[in-house]
Amino acid sequence: MSEVPTSGADAQPAERPPSPYDAVAALEQLMLRLQRSSGASRVAVWVHEASTGVAFPFRQVRSGEPVGQVPASDRVPLSLDRSPVMSAVIGERRTLNMHLDDAPQSLADEAGRYGVRSAHGEPLLVGDDVVGALIIEPAAAASASQLRHATPRLALALQEAWTRRSAQRRLAQSDVLLGLIESAALARSMDQLLGSACEQLAALGEVHRACVFLLEDGVLVPRMASYADGRRDPDSWTQFRQAPEPLRLADEVLRTGRPLTADRDSDLLTGWWVDAFGIASGLAVPLGRSPQLSGVLTLDSSSIQPFPEDVRRLASAAGAHLGGVIEQARATEARAASLSTARAVRQLLVDGASVTGVAEAGEVLATVVRGLTGAERSAAFLVDDAGRLAEVRHVGWSEENIGVIRDRLVGRDVSDVRLWQLTARDRRPVFVPDAVASDLLDADLVRALGLTAYLTVPLLSGDRLLGMVVTGSSSGAAEWSPALRQAVQQVVLEGALVVQNAELRAVEQLRVQQLAREAHNDPLTGLANRRRFTEELERTVYATPARSCAVLMIDLDRFKEVNDSFGHSVGDELLRLVGPRLQQPLAPTDLLARMGGDEFAVLLPDADTARAQEVADRIGAALREAFVLDGMSLHVDASVGIAVCPDHGRDRSLLLARADTAMYSAKRARDGAQVWTPGGEADPRDRLQTLEELRGALDSDQLVPHYQPQLDLHTGRVSGVEALVRWAHPERGLLAPDAFLGLAEQAGLMRRLALRVLERSLRDLQGWRAAGHDLSVAVNLSVSNLADVALPDQVAMLLEATGVPAPALTLEITEDVLMADAARSSQVLAGLRALGVRLSIDDYGTGYSSLTYLRALPVHELKLDRSFVGQLTSDVRAAAIVRSTLQLGRDLGMTIVVEGVEDAAALATLREWRCDVAQGYHVARPMPAEHFLDWLAQQLPTPATPLSG
Repeated sequence: MSEVPTSGADAQPAERPPSPYDAVAALEQLMLRLQRSSGASRVAVWVHEASTGVAFPFRQVRSGEPVGQVPASDRVPLSLDRSPVMSAVIGERRTLNMHLDDAPQSLADEAGRYGVRSAHGEPLLVGDDVVGALIIEPAAAASASQLRHATPRLALALQEAWTRRSAQRRLAQSDVLLGLIESAALARSMDQLLGSACEQLAALGEVHRACVFLLEDGVLVPRMASYADGRRDPDSWTQFRQAPEPLRLADEVLRTGRPLTADRDSDLLTGWWVDAFGIASGLAVPLGRSPQLSGVLTLDSSSIQPFPEDVRRLASAAGAHLGGVIEQARATEARAASLSTARAVRQLLVDGASVTGVAEAGEVLATVVRGLTGAERSAAFLVDDAGRLAEVRHVGWSEENIGVIRDRLVGRDVSDVRLWQLTARDRRPVFVPDAVASDLLDADLVRALGLTAYLTVPLLSGDRLLGMVVTGSSSGAAEWSPALRQAVQQVVLEGALVVQNAELRAVEQLRVQQLAREAHNDPLTGLANRRRFTEELERTVYATPARSCAVLMIDLDRFKEVNDSFGHSVGDELLRLVGPRLQQPLAPTDLLARMGGDEFAVLLPDADTARAQEVADRIGAALREAFVLDGMSLHVDASVGIAVCPDHGRDRSLLLARADTAMYSAKRARDGAQVWTPGGEADPRDRLQTLEELRGALDSDQLVPHYQPQLDLHTGRVSGVEALVRWAHPERGLLAPDAFLGLAEQAGLMRRLALRVLERSLRDLQGWRAAGHDLSVAVNLSVSNLADVALPDQVAMLLEATGVPAPALTLEITEDVLMADAARSSQVLAGLRALGVRLSIDDYGTGYSSLTYLRALPVHELKLDRSFVGQLTSDVRAAAIVRSTLQLGRDLGMTIVVEGVEDAAALATLREWRCDVAQGYHVARPMPAEHFLDWLAQQLPTPATPLSG
């Protein structure tokens, strides 16, 4: 071995090749000329990639052969830190004359591996940069003058050729990435997409194989491989899921989130995978972007080779893109699974709605699970309260087989069967991919079941085990995805409700029938309710258009004073006594209804204005006699508004509105009864003045909430408040809602008013929460609010502005408000629920009380009207209604709030019946915000009775 001075100062100026597009041809011509002039047996040019420290064989010419690429068998890149020759020529910029007989051992070993006995190495320099190396065999073939003349030209030609080739490779890599994007759009399956990607990457990266490992349940699972010759190996890779260890290189990339390379000398390329596939070197990149990785992409070769920088960049870009596509595909699969689950649950609820026994419910559940999974067999194994298997309902088994199963299992304790014991103990699904190899069931029972693989899911109702659902395959192995197992678990969870509700079906049917009978009657007075009245009015108006009828709206004067002075229990008793008095002047064909609160209505068929006025006068006379309650004499007057069809309109809503307007006119005039007059109310100037004052009140913060505390009966502590609006009128004092809400609704101000009250309530609540009080607030919505599709966005902005968490806000809606525009109301309520806001049906039981709406609407809470509570301890029917409503709420998973709690006896009864929340004068009267914290500080927790069962 001897060193030869590097060509430098003595070198002749080099001429650039004629064109960058002819760079490869120019390089080949220079190499061919040098080979012929020197008589060398082989001339080879290597290119140096400085970013990776790797030398790549680029072109060679052998004696008697045309110049061209290095054969694939010899096209092995060399790292400078592993190749003594390239380290010397490129790294140290030395010119080498090497002879095998006298070379240092490291050089001799490398030369021997490639069958070289003598060679000359020359660095190829362009300026200060080493662009490659010239290797000539044998060492003495070329003279110093030939080298001085040739090497500068070769260096420039190599630089131009490599630059051109790099540009072409970048273009090809861009085509690959574009191809991946196109494949993602056109692929019909995940395997097709991954196969196409691996095939292109293996070819362009000039490696043996490209593989994809997907992340499933925290473990990398091999999903696809494509070889350099185009062969693909998709899901037959499932056999390798039994590998005793993961591919360490892929695991390390998953852990770090960074691309890595390794060869067989690294700890990352050892073990089962390397031996099984003969991997000598590999490149692994993450699929997706950290920390949301979908898996790992690997390129590997059966020979040790470094990976060029452009291949690393391509693999990284492809991995990032594929990761996004995979996540999108998985999201699509998840949506499909969610849709299938939703369909199965819907089918389960539909089919299970009519069954009246546990066994029938179990059969419905087994059938739905079988349809969801496509499995051949499914069964529900139901247990009794003692934990013994009581019944088996199935689909897919013969009666003979199921008979054997029943004989072996029915009557046995759950703990006697290891599979049941494991399912009951862990309260989670158990998947058995190989039933024969598993020891969870006895061999003869496995034969009777006839399953090769199965999934067992516990059927739970809270902590109570109702049974187990088993579904599986009887032919071949079953490999169910986690998404499918989750879907089965969700359906079985819903199935537990179906099974449990089947036990209560008969009782539930009786209760539904009772509620249906009472749906048209007011529970407090026994009179017709608003629903029945409006339906009858509509029939009367449209069925007999040629005949007249009259509507009387009746409002008790100063009824609020009775409630405020004596409590709601006295007020409710007064309402019960008023009903018969109002009925006295009416004919059997007339209809009397309680519309809500202290408001009543009368429908007079075949009546004109004169008869309506006569009935109104007789009603006034009937009420003049004092009412006696608990030894007290109470005098009650009424204001009556009259509207006549067809004189005042032929529309139900219009007649009610005009009768209502006339009633308010009568109340202001204090003259008992008034007939609606076209063109305006009794005193339009007063109304306009009040309306202007109300608009001013909205701008000057005169409308303020007062707060009535709500008591959590489970803990005995105040859990929240209801915001009740008051008008702090500068001249008339504090006005109750009855004095202005009707006018606000008619004038279109309710939407703005409700939002103003909501904002003020949220700010007050945030102040209390900041002071350490974990409270919530309930705010009422009106018809106009629920008609506003922008309401969810407005509520979201108020929550964000005040910092109140959404679950701390409850929005209350009456059933009548819901019925005003059911479709739009449902849309708005769904938007509110999506925010996390709690929704409550207020005054439940006084309106429609439709079970259909309870099932369909996204509400969290029922607020039972105060009219049910006044006689809770003395009226059996009222008590039955309250108890049934509490049970209904528990079954539907809703919170029950009872308002109008006026005494300790009612509170104790509600606590005994496991009511959730109580509100009323016995707890506290409504109070301004500035008084609330002082009141709260004086309260001690009310002892709560522990709940059981």
